[in-house]
Amino acid sequence: MFSIKYKINFSETDPGGILFFAEYLRIAHIAYERFFESLGLDHNYFIDEKYVLPIVHSEADYLSPVRFGDELECEVTVGELGTSSFELNYLLKNKTKRAAQISTKHVAVLKQEFVKTELPNQLREKLKENQQK
Repeated sequence: MFSIKYKINFSETDPGGILFFAEYLRIAHIAYERFFESLGLDHNYFIDEKYVLPIVHSEADYLSPVRFGDELECEVTVGELGTSSFELNYLLKNKTKRAAQISTKHVAVLKQEFVKTELPNQLREKLKENQQK
């Protein structure tokens, strides 16, 4: 399992003083980027010339309020792994409380043609190594 820490800024909260819902997805995306960095891949798929990995589905459950100054831990695990797609699951915890659960589904796409393709072998293997058992 991979995780990052993230401290909530005042500008990320809504008028009620809690973390604005879209900020949870932004924090998950930051964790996704850091997770990919940790995999030690030969390619940076965020700027790759051949492939892109768009998010085709996301969902979130907000479980407890998060406020300015709180420090979250965001755990990243690999869920379902297909031939051309993968799912990432994020658990955001505020101290010992579960704050949110988020899931994103990504599909490998050839950048020039923008058509679905198989996941590159190294990426698939690295994701499989980190898959939730």
